[in-house]
Amino acid sequence: MTTLYHAPLTCSLASRFTAAEGNVPLDIEYLNLRTKELEAGGSLYDINPLGQVSVLRLDDDSLLTETSTVIMQLQSLSENPEFRVNPQDPEYYQLMRWISFCATELHKGLFRVIFYQEATDEVKDRVRELAPLRFEVLENHLANRQFLLGDRFSAADAYLTWFFVLSENAHLDHSSYPNLEAYRQRVLSRPAIRNLIESDRKKDKELDQRIIPE
Repeated sequence: MTTLYHAPLTCSLASRFTAAEGNVPLDIEYLNLRTKELEAGGSLYDINPLGQVSVLRLDDDSLLTETSTVIMQLQSLSENPEFRVNPQDPEYYQLMRWISFCATELHKGLFRVIFYQEATDEVKDRVRELAPLRFEVLENHLANRQFLLGDRFSAADAYLTWFFVLSENAHLDHSSYPNLEAYRQRVLSRPAIRNLIESDRKKDKELDQRIIPE
């Protein structure tokens, strides 16, 4: 079975959201991203030399890294036609667009610096000043849509949902964007999403990972 190397509450949670919403069977190998230790023994560096997640081990024992790629792979494995977007679908490149947006503009563009312990408060605040323009893009796009691709939850939504799991910890205020706020409440209330967040919070404490500021 496909295996995800997963550090609780980190970006690999977006991969878990994707698998859960797409009904893709997935084994989970937990790890502590702070120490790089795998719960089952060994080091994340043995799996990914960069020491980062997401990492997916496929049935043929090959590995995929990079959260955006892992998400795309998992959604392609879904047998749910309401969730999976095939390359022949006109919306396929829209799916890639929004996954890339989440990866570059939100994940790496904001979180990577804000959660970087060595960054000064001044630098973090300057990065936070980049958020409103990105929130406006999402606000306008969601003005007449339930989800990023319209009326169905997709893998792109799984990635954006993860952003909202940690946005409060990053002190990013999106409360003045009504469409975005309604979207946030909508996706975080989905049963599979809610259950995985609760499970990850418990596992984070169990592993004593503590990489996310309170």
